[in-house]
Amino acid sequence: MKLGINKTLLPLKLTLFFFSAAAYSILPYLTIHMKDIGISDIDVAVLYTILPLAVVIAPPIVGFFGDKIGNFTRVLKICVFLTAVFHSLLLAVPRNYAKKVYPETSVLIDGKTLEISWLPCEENNLTSYSRISNKKKVDVKLFDCERTCQNFCSSLTPHCNEKNSTWELKGLVANFTSLSEGSARMPLSFYPDPCTRQFDAQVFRLEEDCSVKCQAQTDFLQYCKYEIGSNRLLTNSIYFVIRMLGYMAISCVFIMLDAQTIQMCKMEEELGHTGAYGRQILYKTLAQAVISPLVGLVMDAITEWTGKTNYVAPVIIADFFFLVTFICICFITEDIGLPKNANTWKGLKKVFKNISMIIYLVMMFVCGCCYGFVEAFLFVYLKEDLHAPIYLLGLTITTGALVSIPFLYYSDWIVNKVGMVNVIIWALIMYGVRYVGYSYITCAWYAFPFEALEVFTIFLLRVGSSKYIQVYAPAGTLATVTGLSGGAHFGIGKASGGFIGGLLKSQFNTTAIAFRVFGIGAFTCGIIYAIFHILYGRKVDKKMLEVKANMEKPLDDIKGEEDKKNVDKSMSTNHKCDNEDQPNHNNKMPPKIINKTNNVLK
Repeated sequence: MKLGINKTLLPLKLTLFFFSAAAYSILPYLTIHMKDIGISDIDVAVLYTILPLAVVIAPPIVGFFGDKIGNFTRVLKICVFLTAVFHSLLLAVPRNYAKKVYPETSVLIDGKTLEISWLPCEENNLTSYSRISNKKKVDVKLFDCERTCQNFCSSLTPHCNEKNSTWELKGLVANFTSLSEGSARMPLSFYPDPCTRQFDAQVFRLEEDCSVKCQAQTDFLQYCKYEIGSNRLLTNSIYFVIRMLGYMAISCVFIMLDAQTIQMCKMEEELGHTGAYGRQILYKTLAQAVISPLVGLVMDAITEWTGKTNYVAPVIIADFFFLVTFICICFITEDIGLPKNANTWKGLKKVFKNISMIIYLVMMFVCGCCYGFVEAFLFVYLKEDLHAPIYLLGLTITTGALVSIPFLYYSDWIVNKVGMVNVIIWALIMYGVRYVGYSYITCAWYAFPFEALEVFTIFLLRVGSSKYIQVYAPAGTLATVTGLSGGAHFGIGKASGGFIGGLLKSQFNTTAIAFRVFGIGAFTCGIIYAIFHILYGRKVDKKMLEVKANMEKPLDDIKGEEDKKNVDKSMSTNHKCDNEDQPNHNNKMPPKIINKTNNVLK
């Protein structure tokens, strides 16, 4: 393979890299920013259910104008600018006071026994004791401790962590030996680390003559109430409007860049240059793998220096990358070359009359459901159920991106060999393998092999679906069909996945079973799509190619064919008239002479 720099695509590569760097500088931290400004868990869930629907509203509209204009550059610049503005304005949203109020609790640790005591909750002049949660594994946070020994935490290693005169006990077995109103006693036993392949609870004890009495906060007890400040409506309303506009803008940029990348690669390949789509989005993946962890390190350093979480740093970094992205777009001089006089609405009608394209959009919706579920609940599952450290969560993003890089470089070759529809089928099947695998792991580190399957479920799926759109989208509807596919995947699908996943998690009281249900559903859809494509879809796709070829045929060629038909018809009429004027013995001419005469006429 000849190596070299395609100067035409270089500005596009830089645009993809820097825009992805800007997006992943701020997107991973928006949820914790929402919590810090006082938006409750319920409001966060509602927002994330509604938010992806913006993908359905904005991109098809912008894509329609892009198709009609025939040039994405102007629309792209506006969307990048609006993305930076709206996400920066999130820092100006007024804060609201919101917190969980737990009963006043104290813990006494003596020998190998732990005793929890708590006072009743007071609300509306009524006094009642907080109920015990149903958790079998609980955590306890200790502070304001009175102790007869200094290093009690070392006796409980690795289940005790100390930071800033605060001690956290992780994985306590909630197996109380005595229980009464306001107190519970249990052995000082901890669940073992599942990554060590030990299954029996481990009993610890403090040193002799060592006892600890502390104020505590624990999920062993349910909270008394959830206090929300008076600014809830104001905070939620302003944040929702700004976040929705910002999400619409950034979704438009992602989809417009995809459409522009597809068209530019197609034009470059027609000229005999290298323009593989997978090698272009490789730069987005590289930015995703590198930038987000680095921004996290900067945030940790500033937080340690200032004493509180600071969100100005990621916003400033993101705005810088947005500015560089805007400059790079100015250097994209290649004309996108979309036909400006194509009947987009007529093409859309033909798309929705085609059963193969409808099934494709349905399968992209299913993939979007799976994507929305994992985006919403994977980190929750790893952190709360499997007690993963924070840095491990970041490594899952990096792992999936880094593993995909070599596959993306050769993705066009892979998709051409495997087939566009087959890539989508494999993505659904691998979603099934990935999610069923998640449901059975007992150690967070075991998630990494399944994270590597993002090669199929995200990255190759993106290339395969883009190639499918490039081949089967009717003339003049490239960005519009891309918007429909993006809306089905990142819009309705993603929102539905988060909502359905929340219902399953609530119904089964465990995230593992919800993953298993999603996995079985994805695997089933992959098998159904494979059967449909083998029995019927191939014929429909072939017919669609013929229809598209007729739609994209140049007007001069059509006129030329019509003129040729008229000439042939005229010559045939003249020839018929000449034969009628000739004597009948001409009809008895030898076959060779007749053939020569016909050749001359042709």
